[in-house]
Amino acid sequence: MEDIARTGTGRVQRAQQRQDAQQRLLDAAVSQLAAEGMRGLTHRRVEQRAGLAQGSAKYYFGSSEALIEAVLDHLSARDLPLVLEVSPAERAAAADGHLDGLQQRAEQIAAVMLSRSDEARARFQIYLYASGRPRLQAMVAAARDRFADTIAESLPGPGSEAAARFVCAVIDGILLDQLSAPNLTVAQHAGHYLLAAGAAGAQIAAETGT
Repeated sequence: MEDIARTGTGRVQRAQQRQDAQQRLLDAAVSQLAAEGMRGLTHRRVEQRAGLAQGSAKYYFGSSEALIEAVLDHLSARDLPLVLEVSPAERAAAADGHLDGLQQRAEQIAAVMLSRSDEARARFQIYLYASGRPRLQAMVAAARDRFADTIAESLPGPGSEAAARFVCAVIDGILLDQLSAPNLTVAQHAGHYLLAAGAAGAQIAAETGT
């Protein structure tokens, strides 16, 4: 029984070590993309940045393309919790002009979103790289679909998808604006922009057929 218990413990430890190593490599790949772009995203540079042995990236992810795809999935998973979910009660309160709670949450989300500049820079690098690469384009589209679907849940109506895509475009616009030429006014009002996009999205959802 003790041997079985030790074997089980060893498997759990190995699985945790594998997960930790993959996480370190993914975080390092994001930083590497942000610092040097797609040309700088080599296995060796990612391994060095992660502080792991040579060959680790290939062992855990295989090809460079597989690493890029894993980074995209990683970034997508990081994005989903940032969606401002609005309950029916909050929508009703907002319609009556009671926006304090939503405004505070929107500002918190905007602050987190803008603080992750490396992640945004890495994401846009992948978006550009995906051009002309059908497999990666499909993965970008799928990641964007998941994000839009989550937003659409808070924007009920015949045009919920169109509304969610509009909100996605606003978010990308804010991020790209701040990456290309940071502006204090945009940074200070990003939460208001998100809330305004949500309000406009609600109108689009109610009035536009999909």
